[in-house]
Amino acid sequence: MKTLQQSLSQDPKFLKGKALIAEAIEGLGKSINGIKKGNPGELKRLSGWVEGIRGRALFHPAIGSGMGFGIYQEMADGGIKIDFATNIGTYFFGHNDLDLLRTALDAAAKDVLMQGTLQQLEDYGRFLEILIKNSRSDLFQGWPALTGSDANDNALKIIRQKKSPANKIIGFKDAFHGRNSGLTEITDNPTMREGLPVFGIAYHIPFYSPKEGEESIKKSVNELKSLLLKNKKEIAGFIFELAQGEGGFNFAPREFFIPLMDICKNEGIAIWIDEIQTCGRLGELFAYQKMGLEKYVDVVTCGKMFQNCATLWSREYAPRPNLIAGTFGGSTISLMVGRRIIERLLTENFFGKNGKIATIEKYAKSGLQGLNKRLKKGSINQIEGIGCMIAFTP
Repeated sequence: MKTLQQSLSQDPKFLKGKALIAEAIEGLGKSINGIKKGNPGELKRLSGWVEGIRGRALFHPAIGSGMGFGIYQEMADGGIKIDFATNIGTYFFGHNDLDLLRTALDAAAKDVLMQGTLQQLEDYGRFLEILIKNSRSDLFQGWPALTGSDANDNALKIIRQKKSPANKIIGFKDAFHGRNSGLTEITDNPTMREGLPVFGIAYHIPFYSPKEGEESIKKSVNELKSLLLKNKKEIAGFIFELAQGEGGFNFAPREFFIPLMDICKNEGIAIWIDEIQTCGRLGELFAYQKMGLEKYVDVVTCGKMFQNCATLWSREYAPRPNLIAGTFGGSTISLMVGRRIIERLLTENFFGKNGKIATIEKYAKSGLQGLNKRLKKGSINQIEGIGCMIAFTP
């Protein structure tokens, strides 16, 4: 039986309205043809206004107007900037991509703005379904979340419940996993927990060092073995950030992770992959797929590029009822647009050795190499990265 919502989606008046909105936005968007300076006085006023009402200055002194097209974003001070934040702003498709815009308009026409534990539409399940079906692993269920911290907090609870009474987590030095109370300890940054009580729930071992190479791998393996020798009964899981993205981009080869994950599997330690920053960016849907680590994953968290976050788990780690919930798991727009982004990443040649992301990686590295040649010799000492996580060291 056709529902009223299905009838609306095919109604000529609704379709005409969508077309008119898209036409208006496209027309204005195409009038943007380059960068433009804004009004510095207006930017200062707006930045001060935000700082005053939230108690902290903007991380980047910029506030968007709500209009953009392609790589360009209009700012509230009238300026036009190029948006390089591919993981948050343009997510590969550009501002006001017409296909994603139409998806958002379909979502806006639905009667539920926020979906969660007590009120869902089919979009709630469809968002999870596309992630699980394309995980290429033992992941078989999941739960949506509004933020990366929420997704990681759910993962922490799932692992602790499974491994109780063990409750501590091993992570890497210089990693970032969120800002809620527990995750600030797993995150290796004392400034993020200033003034907070520390409960000692996390241990940290070194991440891979390209300069040390094989010795770096041995060092981390030995530290993990030492931790387990002393504290195995209290360790529930190991959280892996396969490419660190908070304090600059830090990368490690597959050969670094395999011995660590083998130890975890042999010792019954949960393998938790934090893909909040890496999913969709490295040339496959998940970074663990890019590195051929599918057989190891127990719990995975993802988000950002997908516009909505989620926690995914294998059968062994399925949580008992009432452990995780949440009034809201995502907005109808974020769930629908997020699914559409994943569909397009999977079907429009973004992934693989010859995919669009691999091409972007080549262009970015080549461009930085060319820049280094044009600048004073040695201006750029190191260029590294995978996919669309590219870093250089001056």
